[in-house]
Amino acid sequence: MRFFVIVGMILLLIGFANWLPIHSVSAQEIQPTETSEPSTATEVIDSAETEELLIPPRSVDVTTQPQAEPPPPKPTAIDPASVTEPESEPAEMPNPSGDEKASPYTDYEQDMSPILPVDHAADSGFQLETDRLLAEEDCEPSQRGTRQNHRSGINGEFLYLQARTVDVPYATPVEGAAGNTVPRGATLFADPDYQPGFRVGFTSNLTKESSISANYWFYQSQTNDNGSLPGGTGYFSPTTMHPNTTSVATEYLSAESSLDIDFDVIDAHYRSTVYDGDLYYLDLTVGARYTRIDQDFHAGYSVLNSADVNTEVGFDGVGPRLGLELERPFDGRFHLFVRGAASLLLGHVTGEYTQTRPGSLDATAELDDSRFVPVTELEIGLGWDSHDGNWRFSGGYYVGTYHNTLSTARFIQGVQADDLYKINDSLTFEGLMARIEVHW
Repeated sequence: MRFFVIVGMILLLIGFANWLPIHSVSAQEIQPTETSEPSTATEVIDSAETEELLIPPRSVDVTTQPQAEPPPPKPTAIDPASVTEPESEPAEMPNPSGDEKASPYTDYEQDMSPILPVDHAADSGFQLETDRLLAEEDCEPSQRGTRQNHRSGINGEFLYLQARTVDVPYATPVEGAAGNTVPRGATLFADPDYQPGFRVGFTSNLTKESSISANYWFYQSQTNDNGSLPGGTGYFSPTTMHPNTTSVATEYLSAESSLDIDFDVIDAHYRSTVYDGDLYYLDLTVGARYTRIDQDFHAGYSVLNSADVNTEVGFDGVGPRLGLELERPFDGRFHLFVRGAASLLLGHVTGEYTQTRPGSLDATAELDDSRFVPVTELEIGLGWDSHDGNWRFSGGYYVGTYHNTLSTARFIQGVQADDLYKINDSLTFEGLMARIEVHW
């Protein structure tokens, strides 16, 4: 019995020993809570101050902010005036009804006013727009107005040209028997002189630096010549007749000739400015050309005998045309111009030769050849512009050459030599020109 009492006391002691540490730990965990109550009150005060600082503007609904979330880190104080300032901007906008409230652009308008001319009329709206434009001589090249070459208008030109390298020798005074003659005088030529022509056209403006143009040229020359001998031992040798048709009996004391040269040209091209500087302007032209050239020749021989020689030589072709136009303005309204162009025409060269005597046909020949004909042209002169730019007068010198074509003299030589294969020659037209232009 004593044994069981002792065991029970031991068990009670062990149980009390085990309960005592647990109770002490619980008391320690509760004690900091009791001692930290002042700190908790401080945190509550800080939270209240934070909430006061975080009060948003009146326009913001704070009731929609979530309350379950922990408070964010303490932010920087916000100035309510800075938040509400955008709301006051509409009140400062100018009143379109015309009240006297100051415009927010008043300072800007005052700064812009000095650019107007001193003598500007305030009641003239048209002058207000035009007066703001700088004078042409004070502008940069890119700010200038449309130049004369690109303005819409019409033009007319007087041409005074001569056909070169187309002389045709048709008779030579000689003595002696046929095949054994010697010359006794100057050879007679059908030599074209200066004749009038014209060129008309128009220009249509596209942009400030481009335009399109078209021109029509017309030229016609007529040359007549004749000669005679008193007789005796001298007579004319007909240099245009086929040599196998002449004999001792073919002696002519009178000779006459006529040579007509006509051409029709149509040009159409696009013009664009490639350089616009203070000293000169440079324009590029790209287009096409059509050309028709006719040469009609007649030679007649008479007295003792009579004979006639007639030839018709022509060229008809079309092709591209490329050119450059340089213009150098001077002080005042005068300017110098230089225009160069090159064309490559594809066409046909034709020729027909007939030699007749009364009642008989002595000789005939024909030619029809396709070929390329290069054309080179140059114009140089001076021009004058009116004050308003609507009128322009110019004059100068022109020269144009048709290469690899055929002249009447060269064709006759080929017939006399019985060789028309690859015969060619050049035709050159040169002379003066006077031009008038009207622009709008």
